[in-house]
Amino acid sequence: MMKDLFHILFPKCCLACEQILLENEDILCHRCREELPFTQHHLHLKNEVTAKLYGRLRIEFGACMLYFSKRGKVQQLFHNLKYRNHPEISYFLGMMYCEQLKETTLLNNISKIIPVPLHPKKQKKRGYNQVDGFAVALSETFSIPINRELLYKTRKTNSQTTQNLLQRTTKHEEIFDVKICSKEEGSHFLLIDDILTTGSTIESCGKKLLQIPNSKLSVLCLAATL
Repeated sequence: MMKDLFHILFPKCCLACEQILLENEDILCHRCREELPFTQHHLHLKNEVTAKLYGRLRIEFGACMLYFSKRGKVQQLFHNLKYRNHPEISYFLGMMYCEQLKETTLLNNISKIIPVPLHPKKQKKRGYNQVDGFAVALSETFSIPINRELLYKTRKTNSQTTQNLLQRTTKHEEIFDVKICSKEEGSHFLLIDDILTTGSTIESCGKKLLQIPNSKLSVLCLAATL
């Protein structure tokens, strides 16, 4: 009874459209789920992600789950994920993506999942890394270990949302590093992030990971800007 009263007073709302969720809905209402703009990148070895990174970063494959557009539902969803204390969105979307990725053999040879790290001060302030739930979903589904220590951020930077391509590329060039160790040699790393914009963050992180001898790199993101 108390639980029912709580839900009446504080109803759960869709984190994309803010409509009240039905009893059998979670995170997103059925309508928003049906309207999610899936990219289908995972079905094509050559896609918008591989084109964006071509000549900048050597990858085995790259894909994003959703298209991100300004004032769209995906933007609202990620705003809730990053700034309104809803880390559960990352795992929720990650599990949705895993269902699509099961249709492929892309992750068959992955050795480690590497989340793009936050600076420790920023992660402490936010309370979580917004890509961690995505990493956990992939790890649980495909039995691939996560390494959160190998790649790290060396200094804090401001948000990229108001920066142009040159500013983003310059500021990300030397802010990541890796702890090179012999046991990681020959690994195929899966670098993951929330949103692919210019590709500068992925490029910077990926180049550091490829400094590890005989390593390979693949990339997955939850969303990509149009």
